[in-house]
Amino acid sequence: MGRSHVMDFDFQLPDLSDELTRLLRQIPAGRVTTYGDLADALGLRTAARWVGEFMRVHEHASSCPCHRVVRKGGELGLYRRDRPLDEKLARLACEGVEVTQGVVEDFDEIVFRRFRSKQPLARLIEIQLELADRVRTKRLAAMPPIAAGFDVSYAVNGTAVGGCAVVETETGELVWSATHRVATTLPYIPSLLTFRELPAILALAKQVRRQFPALKLFLVDGNGLLHPRGAGVATCFGVIIDVPTIGVAKSQLCGQLDNALPPIEGCRPLSVEGKTVGADSCGRRP
Repeated sequence: MGRSHVMDFDFQLPDLSDELTRLLRQIPAGRVTTYGDLADALGLRTAARWVGEFMRVHEHASSCPCHRVVRKGGELGLYRRDRPLDEKLARLACEGVEVTQGVVEDFDEIVFRRFRSKQPLARLIEIQLELADRVRTKRLAAMPPIAAGFDVSYAVNGTAVGGCAVVETETGELVWSATHRVATTLPYIPSLLTFRELPAILALAKQVRRQFPALKLFLVDGNGLLHPRGAGVATCFGVIIDVPTIGVAKSQLCGQLDNALPPIEGCRPLSVEGKTVGADSCGRRP
């Protein structure tokens, strides 16, 4: 687990590769499990896609039990990208697992789901919910003279590169900028992007607040309240640094356009369960 200390927020990011390897070792010979079951053991079903990607590229030893992972319903699925599928079939057969036309026989009887796990992703969700409970929304009395914007990109080696630009809100003129590099320990998992990007942008926020202690508006490339748990990266960031923050997302993670609600500064409101949590710019650009 890698611990991050930024601002007043102290959190642990799990090493998912290590956690998943531990889970794989728990699958008994002669049994199989699924990508989704492994994701559930990590604490979030939507991590199943990442589990599948890990299976194809992980470090593979002769004793590796990854051949025991199949698709939902017992479909054989893929194997490591540098290993033939016949090898997966042969290893399962040696353990007494029969496969007919690409499907594991007696799947419901031999599927294994009783993992011992601390469910690390479930803990990250708990942190999101804790931060969401601390959200306060309030209209700004006036537009601040300057604002800071944050974004994160990723190098080929997986390094996260956070960028920050402080601009004049009236003219858009650049006042100050900085970047910060940090190794990423968490893969992309839908609804948990927050924890992949927070380390980079929180480190930048620390620099910004030293340079501009009176700065009162931050914008983050990502969702804010428009999130399944109301805790997108912008929401969590804003709560942690206790400064008004707006999420500016490239895509709609959840919610729906609600034309029954009044426009917001000429934009169409986005709602979740009837509550306005964002706005669609309808293609407008600043």
